[in-house]
Amino acid sequence: MPSPARASRLRLRALLLLVAVAGTACLLAALPARAAAEPSAVLALFPLSPDTPAGVEPLPDQEPPGGDTGLPQVLGYLNGHPELALGAISATQSGYSQIQALLDITQGTRTSKSTYSPKNPPDLRFIPDGRGGLIVDWISAVLRAESAPADTVPGLLASSIPGGVGFVGISGEPNLEAIAASNRGGSIPSVSIGRPETVADRTAEMLRRHRFVVALLPPGFAGDRQLDALIGQRRDDELLIAEQAPPPFRGPQLLWTGILGLTEGSGGSFTSATTHLDGVAAGIDLLPTILDHLGIPVPDEVRGQPIRLQGTRDAAGIDALDNRLSVVAARRMPALQTFLFTWLAVVLLAGILRDRVGVRFGIRLGGLAMMWLPTMVLATAAFGPSRQAELFAIAVGSFTLALLTDRFVRWPRGPAVPCIVGLVAYTADLANNSHLIIRSLLGPSPRSGSRFYGLGNELEIALTLLMLIAVAASLRRRERTRGGAVAFALAGAALALVMGSGRLGADVGGIFTVAGGAAVATLLMLPGGITKKALGIALLTPVAGLAALAAVDLVTSGDGHFTRTVLHGSLNDQLDTFQRRYELAWNILKSGYAPLLIILCALAVTYAWRHRGRIYSAVETDPVWRACLLGGLGAAISGSLFNDSGPVLLFIGVVGLTFLTAYLRAGPGGPAAAGPDSPAAAPGTTAAPPPPPVPAAG
Repeated sequence: MPSPARASRLRLRALLLLVAVAGTACLLAALPARAAAEPSAVLALFPLSPDTPAGVEPLPDQEPPGGDTGLPQVLGYLNGHPELALGAISATQSGYSQIQALLDITQGTRTSKSTYSPKNPPDLRFIPDGRGGLIVDWISAVLRAESAPADTVPGLLASSIPGGVGFVGISGEPNLEAIAASNRGGSIPSVSIGRPETVADRTAEMLRRHRFVVALLPPGFAGDRQLDALIGQRRDDELLIAEQAPPPFRGPQLLWTGILGLTEGSGGSFTSATTHLDGVAAGIDLLPTILDHLGIPVPDEVRGQPIRLQGTRDAAGIDALDNRLSVVAARRMPALQTFLFTWLAVVLLAGILRDRVGVRFGIRLGGLAMMWLPTMVLATAAFGPSRQAELFAIAVGSFTLALLTDRFVRWPRGPAVPCIVGLVAYTADLANNSHLIIRSLLGPSPRSGSRFYGLGNELEIALTLLMLIAVAASLRRRERTRGGAVAFALAGAALALVMGSGRLGADVGGIFTVAGGAAVATLLMLPGGITKKALGIALLTPVAGLAALAAVDLVTSGDGHFTRTVLHGSLNDQLDTFQRRYELAWNILKSGYAPLLIILCALAVTYAWRHRGRIYSAVETDPVWRACLLGGLGAAISGSLFNDSGPVLLFIGVVGLTFLTAYLRAGPGGPAAAGPDSPAAAPGTTAAPPPPPVPAAG
């Protein structure tokens, strides 16, 4: 038998061991409780059914989801959960790919596909590795991201969360969605691969070890049941984002999404400062939204903005918006072709009826109709008609309004009407969150992810030309005066404010376009000619415009690209923006028919300048129209130098000036019939007797 002393020591050791075991048990029991007290988040990716045709989104009559709702597949299932705030996520910017959409989620920043080298992302694959997993060829994705003129860091989301991110996948699937859970090294610390019917249970288990989990739902009704289980087991401090998994399709994508946990409430819709569009956020907005919910600082490299609840829950409205946006790009060229063919028909018909007088009338009418075109595409956007109806309405509506204008407003005053109406209409819609602009054929294409509100580059130069023409056609005195110079300057300043303000257009490049056009027109209207002082002031105009925009955005809390990148961004951000713009412009310049179009523009401008006395004989002595025409050319050149669309703005500007030239050259009876306000009757000249009146209808 052990001695009493030894027995006492054994009892003491046993007691200490018992205390240690009990303490460890208490500690282990307390760990899940502490984890449970911290906010958590789940990104549940809901894939389309595998029998969905490649490259084609399912039609309502192909895949009736969870009850015959008439909605697209995933949206129909999400709509069946009233707790979720409904909307759509813009997958990528510019060219779409499934892998790029997943990478953008992890990096919270995106840029145009054409600025990467190589342009397309590598063919990434997921492989399980013990309890975790790896993304094959991740290093290629990292090197490609480093080539872009932006702070794109794949895997930034997972690397920002202590302990990393867990992934819940499905047996027998490629589980490519695991990319969204990868850290900067291309690895995932915890992976659970199992049967489709256990996704919700395995997600709950994964949440015990990680604060953020990416889960792949099974497609169809089975995925809806797992989503229902995720909602049922969700804790109050858990953010649940159910998003359509990026599909392996081509073409721009809006991914249906439901969110629960942004606030204590439920339902409704959502938006973000990236889009300023109710019901739509961007894929890069997921990263800051998740980190904000988890209480983790958002890295400086991130350009996405937190998603917030805003708007009314309207699944049918979101679907209608996507349907409209999906046809906008495809209808642009047919609409232009229909317009040009209509113009040709008008000229031929008028020529048959009235010979040369009729031809002149038809040409003049086409010039006016082109000025009505921006207003007509805004009008058709309000109704969302069928393809044929929209093409017909734009062409016939533009020429009908042009006919009425030419009938009741004397040449060459006519352009003032469509230009002023267009400027007022677009300003009003910008103040109404670009509701019609984004749905119009000249809109910024939110589905492609490049711009979600405000003005695209095409409208930027178009509205600048409308402004210059409106001033030129409205001025009473037809000589160089300080009043005329002030009119061009003030109109340019007003339009620049509308284009650049974060509360309206949020188009910084538009300031340079407007400033270039307004500065040239103003200089040419100065009665004393172009002095060194005036030229210096004109060159400083864009800088002054940016300073004024900064002041307006700071006062009005405008949250546009200019505010976030230039005012609040670092020097590297500004340099990246500058580099990205010129890379995009250069890529456009060397692609497709762009070089030929630039050559044609240069030839057209050169020809017009050499033969200006003959081409512009009707307004030869009118300095106002001269200032307008050269100001328009200045706007086109300035816009092409300071915008990422570059050559596109130059081409649109030259085409617009060509239509204005057609109107000015085809006056009824020539300059002698222009009336007492016309350049033919300007002070210091002798107006010829007017010819017999020509009916406006030809």
